[in-house]
Amino acid sequence: MNLEEVLLESCVISNLKASNKKDAIYEMCESLKKAGLIENVQEVVDVILEREKLGSTGIGEGIAIPHGKMKGIKNIFCVLGKSEKGIDFDSIDKKPVHIIVLLLAPEGSASMHLKMLSRISKILRDTHIRNRLLEMKDARDMYSYILEEDRKI
Repeated sequence: MNLEEVLLESCVISNLKASNKKDAIYEMCESLKKAGLIENVQEVVDVILEREKLGSTGIGEGIAIPHGKMKGIKNIFCVLGKSEKGIDFDSIDKKPVHIIVLLLAPEGSASMHLKMLSRISKILRDTHIRNRLLEMKDARDMYSYILEEDRKI
């Protein structure tokens, strides 16, 4: 499974308006609803925030990968968001987060879920890729670029 299968261009947000973790997750989940991938934004937000209680998904270097598993969905969905000002995500390195990839998977999809988390982490751990994404102002450019980098894996 690759990013192209789980990330729609309409689910890329080049300038998140949110100033905190909860609002960022809500804003990203709204894009899933607008894309017709989910029905209840708050239900998804609650699933993601419940997972956050187990430990922050702010993995350092300005990256967060909030994720959760949910009944009633059939596929993995992903949202890519960028915050120019940065968001406090309780990251392990205590630095603000600028790149967020939200991942929602069907309940019972542990293997696919973990593989996609690993894939996203591998892409975003590359300093060059992170810097390029941070420089981009257009969601379409971000979408094309991250898929291009994903194909190299």
